[in-house]
Amino acid sequence: MLDVRRMRVLLEVANRGSISAAAQALSFTPSAVSQQLATLERETGVALVERGPRSVRLTEAGRALAGHAEDVLARLQAAETDLQALAGLRRGNVRVASFPTAYATIMPGAIASFRARHPGVELHLTEADPRAGLARVKAGELDVALVYEYDFVPLPPQEGVELVHLLDDPVHVLLPRAHPAARRRAVRLADLADEPWITSTGRSSCHAFVRRACNASGFDPEVTMESDDHGVWQGLVAAGVGVALVSELSLPVLDPAVVLKPVAGRPLKRGIFAAHRVGATRSPGVAALLAVLAGEVEARRTGLAKTA
Repeated sequence: MLDVRRMRVLLEVANRGSISAAAQALSFTPSAVSQQLATLERETGVALVERGPRSVRLTEAGRALAGHAEDVLARLQAAETDLQALAGLRRGNVRVASFPTAYATIMPGAIASFRARHPGVELHLTEADPRAGLARVKAGELDVALVYEYDFVPLPPQEGVELVHLLDDPVHVLLPRAHPAARRRAVRLADLADEPWITSTGRSSCHAFVRRACNASGFDPEVTMESDDHGVWQGLVAAGVGVALVSELSLPVLDPAVVLKPVAGRPLKRGIFAAHRVGATRSPGVAALLAVLAGEVEARRTGLAKTA
């Protein structure tokens, strides 16, 4: 393979018309330029220059190679400019997926902050549940996916995918305000063993989480309603149809007819993570998005602490 640096020397000789002028332009000695040309001729196996007393002239082969050298060096300069733009986050693309709860709470502020800081970088946004998000990150279809992992229901391991912990989302008991347990500071799950339960469908890991959390408290819940809409849960609980386990982020606004109570004994939670391929943080766009997400989570935590 031809050496790009020697091709640059050849092009300078072609443009300057002499070895000494090319040497001055390249900050080389004339002998160094002559050596580079001689080496390039050995590599190509043809004569590239004809040397005169005070100047050099390219042969037909030399002119052909110089033309290619000009194209190659222009492409390399364009590549360098592109890389500098990407490294400086002046342009680029980051493909992101999230589950709905995070899109409604964490992501709006993070998206606005990212676009304000890096207006030249385009965010491609889509929705995906945690399992689909992990699979698409592993396949290279996404750069970052926000995912969650409930207690008792670990995420399936994905080789080559790294999870960055963002926050723990506490899970509480959702009760009708008129329920006797609603007056307690915290509620034991075992005290709700005889209640009808409302939970997600089997498509969500929340379904398995509720059953396993109740099993850990010594009973099997009687699930009377399944829905993947947390607003539906709230309406049904308010109507006295049943009780539920709900994360704080899932119901940012509560119906006055319901209350959220911490779980007594062992508090429950779901961890929220940003998933990316191992080594992806070397991408300036991915690193910048992770930093913005961490800042948004910290801002939310600090804001909640101030209002608590």
